[in-house]
Amino acid sequence: MRIWIASIAAVAVQPLVFAIRIAPDYLASSQPLYGVGFVLLSVVVVAAAVVLILGIPTFLMLRNFQCEGWASLAIAGFVLGALSVAVSWPRRLEGFSSGQNWHGKYVDIYVNGAPTTYAWLTYGENVLYFGLHGLAGALVFYAVWRRLGRPNNSLQATPESGAPEL
Repeated sequence: MRIWIASIAAVAVQPLVFAIRIAPDYLASSQPLYGVGFVLLSVVVVAAAVVLILGIPTFLMLRNFQCEGWASLAIAGFVLGALSVAVSWPRRLEGFSSGQNWHGKYVDIYVNGAPTTYAWLTYGENVLYFGLHGLAGALVFYAVWRRLGRPNNSLQATPESGAPEL
């Protein structure tokens, strides 16, 4: 039961991480950002899939090797989060050209099918952002998992409460 509650917490933190990530763009934009609700829902769905398919088995494997700790889960979370986007590096797409706004400047991403430097920079940023999502999820997962594993002493009498000890 403890692992499922920790998994839900790891997924639940993802919209907050995404909101913090897009806050500068949202605040700097003079136009409303339409579709943010759909994107937040997508973030939750993808996070749930990654936690269930990759995260829980990785945690169980680390636990089996007695390596579950803050550092190992943080590294595993970052790698699993980044892995989902790292496999889609910029490829050559014959005859395709595109551009986008990159930090306030319009740049070409593909020119006649060839990825530009900005395509690779965008790719690197996305790997970093997804890795940060994984890192946050892993740390929240571990914090909740540890918290739920502690014994609950809140109902036991203490000498300071004036109650007789049992």
